[in-house]
Amino acid sequence: MQVIKVLGKVVGVFFIFLFSFSQLTVDAQTAVSVDTTSLESLLVKAREFAYNNGKAQARKICRQIISRDSTYWDAAVLMGRTYAWDQKYDSARIVLNKVIEQRAGYYDAVDALIDAELLSENYLRAIKYADIGLSFHPNDGSFLYKKARALNNSGNSQKASTLLSQIPATDPSNKDAAVLLLSIRRDKMVNKLTLNYWTYLFKDDSPWSFASAAIGRKTSKFGTVTLRYNYAQRFGNDGHQIELDAYPAIVKGIYLYFNTGISNKKNFPYSRLTIEPYFKLPASFEMSIGFRYMNFDDKRIAVVDSNMVMIYTGTIGKYYGNYWFSLRPYLTPGKEGWSGSANLTIRRYLADADSYLSLIVGTGISPDIQQYAFNPGYYLKSNKIALEYQQKIAYRFFLNLGTGFAREEIRAGTKRDRYSLDLGVSFLF
Repeated sequence: MQVIKVLGKVVGVFFIFLFSFSQLTVDAQTAVSVDTTSLESLLVKAREFAYNNGKAQARKICRQIISRDSTYWDAAVLMGRTYAWDQKYDSARIVLNKVIEQRAGYYDAVDALIDAELLSENYLRAIKYADIGLSFHPNDGSFLYKKARALNNSGNSQKASTLLSQIPATDPSNKDAAVLLLSIRRDKMVNKLTLNYWTYLFKDDSPWSFASAAIGRKTSKFGTVTLRYNYAQRFGNDGHQIELDAYPAIVKGIYLYFNTGISNKKNFPYSRLTIEPYFKLPASFEMSIGFRYMNFDDKRIAVVDSNMVMIYTGTIGKYYGNYWFSLRPYLTPGKEGWSGSANLTIRRYLADADSYLSLIVGTGISPDIQQYAFNPGYYLKSNKIALEYQQKIAYRFFLNLGTGFAREEIRAGTKRDRYSLDLGVSFLF
């Protein structure tokens, strides 16, 4: 009997212990689940900050996550990406390389490293990491595409084209690869033929007509060099002009716009010259400053007297997302002082950099454009608005359409309305 009582107590203690152990296990599992959920919610919060101009705050949250779980790779990858977006490339490399050292071939970390090197324009390293990614994920469309980008940007367009041609077989939905391949093929077409026609309509005057034909070629030393013929019909006169444009690079981040021309002096200045250097600035800004020289004496190729018009101009431009903003003033000295005008351009890029819609508003005459270069002092005041549209068709053709309205003061107290239409087409070969 005594033995039975002892056995009963032992069994009771055993069941109490078993129940307690089970409860502790459940509690532990619940605690782990809660912690995991908490880390996931923190990562969601970090991503919200990262994609909404809160990259520093996102990194702070990522550090909290990693301090609780050093193997939470997604938090480390997000931290590395935010460093790259802030152009802190060395910090990005340290964080992301640490991930792939601990977990070799981790897809997101390798992908982020490639992107960081592309952003920093270190294309050889981007190729290296793309190769690492492909060794773990053969024929991956994203890694092949990014390697092709790096190859193309480093000057090896032939090998880039070969890689891009392989992608449709394994990743047919990769549209970026198709776009880049077309771009590379188009870049090999260094010649461009452009035809333009403009007409200006007035209520109480005959229309003005303008046309141009240009042939351009990309060169290594002088940028795109363009030879252009211009025609203008107004006031019963037919004007003819030949122009030459070039965009030579000076040093990295600085290039020059050069233009010169000569005409039969009807509807155009006899000779002209433009020199305007452009400077690429931080934060996607660009600026330029230069001059336009026009000579209206057909007996001399260059003058510095009353037959000369000198115009000082420049631009300040800014790229913001899919938009480009540009302000161009003109300052022209004269006998009665300086005259001024300005144009503001707002351009919205569409599917790519070759397709866009532009809004141009301006005050005063833009004295260097062909339609007014025959006599910059002819008008007193002007306000205008215009729309321009360019659309790329396939990858060889471009279509340009434009329309505008201006109210111009042609004499003191006398104004007239002007309507404009223009059409252009370009062909690459």
